[in-house]
Amino acid sequence: MQLSYLFFFTENAHLKQCDDCACSEATLTSFETKNYSSDTQFTAIKDNYFTKLNDEFYLGFSPYAPAGPSVLNQEAFERYQCFLQSPQPISLEIDKQFAQQNLIVPLNHTPEISDTAPSQLSVWLHVTNACNLDCAYCYIQKSSEYMDEDIGKQTIDKLFAIAQTQQFKHLRLKYAGGEALLHFKFIKKIHEYAQKIAQKEQITLSAVILSNGVAITPQMANWLKQEDIKLMISIDGIGTVHDEQRPDKRGKGSFQRIQKTIYEILLPLEIKPEISITVTGINANFIANVVEWALHNKLVFHLNLYRHPSIFPTPLLKENLTLEQQHVINGIRAAYKVIEENLPNYPFLNNLLDKMQSTAHTHTCGVGKNYVVVDHHGQFSQCQMQINQTIPSKLATAIAVLPTLATSTIRNLPIQDKTDCQTCEFRYRCTGGCPIETHRVTGRWDIKSPHCNIYKTLYPEALRLEGLRLLKLHEKL
Repeated sequence: MQLSYLFFFTENAHLKQCDDCACSEATLTSFETKNYSSDTQFTAIKDNYFTKLNDEFYLGFSPYAPAGPSVLNQEAFERYQCFLQSPQPISLEIDKQFAQQNLIVPLNHTPEISDTAPSQLSVWLHVTNACNLDCAYCYIQKSSEYMDEDIGKQTIDKLFAIAQTQQFKHLRLKYAGGEALLHFKFIKKIHEYAQKIAQKEQITLSAVILSNGVAITPQMANWLKQEDIKLMISIDGIGTVHDEQRPDKRGKGSFQRIQKTIYEILLPLEIKPEISITVTGINANFIANVVEWALHNKLVFHLNLYRHPSIFPTPLLKENLTLEQQHVINGIRAAYKVIEENLPNYPFLNNLLDKMQSTAHTHTCGVGKNYVVVDHHGQFSQCQMQINQTIPSKLATAIAVLPTLATSTIRNLPIQDKTDCQTCEFRYRCTGGCPIETHRVTGRWDIKSPHCNIYKTLYPEALRLEGLRLLKLHEKL
């Protein structure tokens, strides 16, 4: 009689897209077992990652898993061991599930990951240089300059032309700054204009506003809700921890104002902003507190590693912000402990460690593929971190802009072209890290991230948390 197995996977339908970055799209081969003969020999992939979740369940993860990890009960794990010990044909239903997750593959065969034509064009729309805060790590040269309505409409026209020419089915606008909501009237007008063009061109449109949360009014919140525009707010700590990194222009704290806005304006309207947390040398010891606060308020959060901007007010501030690896690891581990004690029901693996994604992909970001940055002058660049390095206007045409961005300063190489990454079981999740940060530290584009040790240390722990979430979801925890 066949043993009873439990084997379940990350639910992909509810995975959140990354609104504060430029994640790429790719696809990974998974096996249709019906295409193989009954005597095809299957074997376990040697660098699969397994860990015990508790006395009854194991977490399994293949480098070639199309999505997140799988959870196996004792019987399923013992069956998997059979393929690890010697190749054999698929004979049980659980074997087919192993194959679908690429935990086992045909003998002498390696799964392939290949880029697919992305379906979405993502746009970082920089609407103003103005800001009401003076954040320690900001990469924008502050001024009163902003995008005017004529440039805004011309930009929207060009973005839809790019989408049509490059056959994108969806356009996602990320309104940013400075503080984008200081230019709220413009955002409102330009988004209404974009909606009309989207309907005309039959391209779906979505948007998010990236904000510091200080200047949000009830009028703004009502409009966001009415138009179904998402909101992401940066919060780097609780109270003075946040205030040290994100003070206002007078040097005063901003946390209490943000919290008041969330409690008194947003949550009463059932607007749940996502929280972007930047981990630096200053706040690493305290991020567990803001994670606990986000979980308590049922707010989705994202943990992002600090990246050096090209400008700094003082050398001392630069030194204080710089990441010391063990310091960061300890801080994020403390946050993970809080998460384990307060496991949410929704999939959160994409949110737990910088730009690492649960779905397999080849490029860290969409630079040169399906991502563009537009400044307040309507000029195009590769990345918001290098927003001043724009391409010539004559090359920013619907046909030429993406190929031009693909060959500009930033070399967004696939993971297959990065040394030291080819045997890592997490290579299709990390993809070598942010290319700008790697080049800043090493002077090379084709090498692993300077944060590699952070990723390799913490990602197994993030996988474990997802495994525990799955157990809770299936009422096994």
